[in-house]
Amino acid sequence: MEIKRFVLGPMETNTYLLSIGNDAILIDPASKPEKLINILENYKLNALLLTHGHFDHIKAVDGLYEYYHCPVYLNMADEYLARDKYSGSEFGYVSYISCPINDLKEGTMNIGPFNFEVIFTPGHSEGSVIYVFEDSIFTGDTLFRLTVGRTDLKGSDPRKLKESLRIFKNFEKDYKIYPGHDMPSLLSFELSNNYFLR
Repeated sequence: MEIKRFVLGPMETNTYLLSIGNDAILIDPASKPEKLINILENYKLNALLLTHGHFDHIKAVDGLYEYYHCPVYLNMADEYLARDKYSGSEFGYVSYISCPINDLKEGTMNIGPFNFEVIFTPGHSEGSVIYVFEDSIFTGDTLFRLTVGRTDLKGSDPRKLKESLRIFKNFEKDYKIYPGHDMPSLLSFELSNNYFLR
C-alpha cells in the first residue's frame, strides 16, 4: 500500500491518499476538492474516511462526494459537528457536510482491496477514531508527534482522551503514526518521548 500526504487548508490539516494499484481511499479530505480530484485522476476512489467531524478535516467532502458519489464514513457521534453550518466560524473558516454519511462501526472493515481496523478514541471529540492499516496508524487529532489533540473544544473530554491514549500502549509492533496535523512519527518514538503516553 502506498501513502501520500497533502497539507491542506488554513489549519494545515493532513489529508492522506492510500492506494493499492488504482484503488484509493482518502482520509480526512480537508480542503481543495478540485486539487484532490486532479490528484485522483488515475485512481478509483473507493471511500472517504473521516477521523472525526471537526470543520478543518471535512471541507472537501461534499465536493468529492458530488464528483465520485463514493461512501463517506464517520463515527456518528460526531455527525452533529460535521453537519453544523456554523462549525469553524469562531476560527473564520466555516465548513460542514451536507452529503450522506455512513456510520462507522468499531472493528475490522473491508473496502475494495483495503482491510483495516477501526478503533474508537473519544476525547478530542466524542466520535474520534483511529484507522490501523498494515504498519500504519492514522490518528487524526487523537495523537500528534510529541503531543495530543486539544480538549477545550465542543465535544472534547480530557478524561476520555486519557483513556483512549492507553490503546497505543497495547500495540505489539512499531507502527508509523500519521496524525491529523504536523509530521508523521513512530509509535516507539511517541511511547518513549510523548509526555501524554507515559
